[in-house]
Amino acid sequence: MRKFNPWAFGILFLGFFAYFAWNGFTLPTVFFGKTLTKNAVIYDAQMHTVSFGKQVNWTQTVRYFYQVENEWYDGSYTLKGAQSRQRVGNLISLEISKSRPQKHRIRAFYKSGWHYGNMEKQFETRQISGYKKFHFTNQVFSLIDFSAKKDSISKYYGVLQVKNDSVKELVPIIHYYKSKTYLEYQLIDKALKNKFHQKYQLMKQNKDRRSIQLKPMQETFYKS
Repeated sequence: MRKFNPWAFGILFLGFFAYFAWNGFTLPTVFFGKTLTKNAVIYDAQMHTVSFGKQVNWTQTVRYFYQVENEWYDGSYTLKGAQSRQRVGNLISLEISKSRPQKHRIRAFYKSGWHYGNMEKQFETRQISGYKKFHFTNQVFSLIDFSAKKDSISKYYGVLQVKNDSVKELVPIIHYYKSKTYLEYQLIDKALKNKFHQKYQLMKQNKDRRSIQLKPMQETFYKS
């Protein structure tokens, strides 16, 4: 009868733990059935610290959305090792399950083509008890509404669809809400989309290029 070798078990355990840690403490995605390849768009990118023992390092977590057969899905990913820092508007190549589109894995990251029209731009408007900020880059927008009275922040993320040179339509995809006791990212349903479009449906760039107007509320945001 062979003796149990604790060293072999220890090496195997350490190898599995190292692989598990490298993958952000998540199990690898396994597909059953047919898959397809699609590009996702990064809509949010946040830097934060991670601890491993006494060592503390900076890393980045990105959130992204993608579309399969006219339905939107979202996901998040924490970069590992030497992976390059990402920015809003960059693309991610995904392998996606045909039968369960929410199940996917990341194949590669790509930088979008950057030119003047895709530069990062931010506008804001001040209110008595808070502020609103409108940010867009590479046709991806975010609309932030901070209320000091409610001590809450609401964010909409989506894409801009070009109507003409100065007018673009806002297509909301993700809603983020945070208060003292609540935090949630959610895909926008029909009811929430209609509620959003009652206030914000079109973005018009004014001639001075230093302000924009969001319709139908006719709310003006100024370059910051």
